Amino acid sequence: MWTSSLADSAEDPPTREQLEQWQRLMSPPENEFPAGVGTTILLDSTDDAAVGITQIEAFSTGFRFTLAVRVRQPRPELARGGLFMLLSPHLQPGLEIPLADRLLLGIEFADGRRASTLQDRRIQGPGGVADSEQLVLAEQGGGGSEQSVDQTLWVAPLPPEGPVIRILTWPSFGMNESRTLLDGAAIRAAASRSQPLWPPQSAPEPPQPPPPPRPEAGWFAEPPN
Repeated sequence: MWTSSLADSAEDPPTREQLEQWQRLMSPPENEFPAGVGTTILLDSTDDAAVGITQIEAFSTGFRFTLAVRVRQPRPELARGGLFMLLSPHLQPGLEIPLADRLLLGIEFADGRRASTLQDRRIQGPGGVADSEQLVLAEQGGGGSEQSVDQTLWVAPLPPEGPVIRILTWPSFGMNESRTLLDGAAIRAAASRSQPLWPPQSAPEPPQPPPPPRPEAGWFAEPPN
């Protein structure tokens, strides 16, 4: 899925190659069964909250994990999905959340490439992908309650050998910026054990929009030149 703004409507639609590259970067391959890395990490905790990583699964093109967030007592301002919104990089239009309230997660590879939940790269669309080695941290889905949220995140491409640094900060719950290391070699080793299920399927050609309905007579009946 991709979106574009009205300002980009005059640009050419993405090519098949751009769509396939976009799909590889933004989501795990649908024709693979992942291999588990076998690691869970408690990133940080206080008397009132805890944040950790579980279910790390590797594919040939990247890896995904679950960001597990728990709070001791529900806060009134986090009712009706408010806790989930503090994690999401994709804020609803018109909704402003102070940075001090947001839970921010960053990823840094050993070669210096970085990505974070501050920016949702999906809104750039296929044309915004610079190259296949650009580091992406993309929200996949999740849910929970006023005290518990599990958010799935996708990271692509696979990390090089060396440490994968997770950077976490959540000031409103007493968590200052902290760093936790994960072994990039362990992720790559798990990726080598992922199992292809069938050949990859090509991305479909983007459909052409249908012509708008026009009146039978008058100026608006004729399409523009």
